[in-house]
Amino acid sequence: MSKHRHTVGVGVNLGRTEALRDQLVAEITEYERQQASLKLNGNHVNFSMIQTYKELIHARREMLSKLPPRF
Repeated sequence: MSKHRHTVGVGVNLGRTEALRDQLVAEITEYERQQASLKLNGNHVNFSMIQTYKELIHARREMLSKLPPRF
């Protein structure tokens, strides 16, 4: 018996989007942690790296918002 996977529309596999969703959330969490660590470093604040993390977080949130909803 073959595995039955739920699909929505043509070529959209919910199992694959779930893994991608989990990966994006993990990356957002890690980048937020690294960004907070940079902000707490009292002696030298690296504004360019803080901005880079903001952009990475924003890009991943955009990707996450474009994924189909969970069912």
